Amino acid sequence: MTPRYPYVHVEVPADQVEAMGDRLWVLGAAGIEERDESTLDSASAEGRVLLIASFPDESGAHAAAAEIEGSTVEYVVGDEWRDGWRKYFKPTRLGPRLLIRPSWEPVQPEPTDVVLTIDPGNAFGSGIHETTRLVLREIDARVRGGERVLDVGCGSGILAIAARLLGSGDAVCVDVDPDSIRVTTENAALNEVTLTASTTDVGDITTEHDLVLANIQANVLIPMAPDLSARVAPGGTLVLSGILVGQEDEIAAAYEACGLRLEKVEAENDWRALVLLR
Repeated sequence: MTPRYPYVHVEVPADQVEAMGDRLWVLGAAGIEERDESTLDSASAEGRVLLIASFPDESGAHAAAAEIEGSTVEYVVGDEWRDGWRKYFKPTRLGPRLLIRPSWEPVQPEPTDVVLTIDPGNAFGSGIHETTRLVLREIDARVRGGERVLDVGCGSGILAIAARLLGSGDAVCVDVDPDSIRVTTENAALNEVTLTASTTDVGDITTEHDLVLANIQANVLIPMAPDLSARVAPGGTLVLSGILVGQEDEIAAAYEACGLRLEKVEAENDWRALVLLR
């Protein structure tokens, strides 16, 4: 029998995305996708966002839908989700040097291009989403050679791998999801770079790094401020992403209280990235 996978669909105003996302996580979601008028595959009206939450089983999906008014349970049959998603992932240039390509798409790079080949698998981080693009552009602009890199919430490993390809020194990747560690290790091998990937808690890391990267939701970034800030070496840079418009000030204040200085805020559509310096 061909398997089918349950997803809870719920559309909300843009300013309710984080609250509804938190609620879906509490109800047992295994992952959440956001679609709005800026994404490649969207049926949402302007100012509204469709959240698509995956669940491990049908009973969990239906139980969650019963708790959320206006939500529905939809199904993806077999592997059609993979082919449907892949058609939107094409080679993409991010910054003056960096060219991102999926593993199944050929490219003809320019002599000065640095080509990063990525296969996200079940992990977040293809270069399609604005939050990832914002950080990749900062990596392209800042890595000049030898930097010590820390990627917190590494997903597919795309950020650390980009830094290594551009000439950084050692890269340390951590994520709470063991699948992300596996995918990161596979993508590092695909790009013939070395890094260290584990489920180590950021609070247990004692080393300092020249470039610290964290593309995580705002509600996670704020409590992590002391631990993340402590990992930034003197003269180093911290790039935070996964931040919606309107959340910048609160997050900046949390990190400035830990001794960092806000250099700039980068924007793409409704998403923001903060660049802070020690």
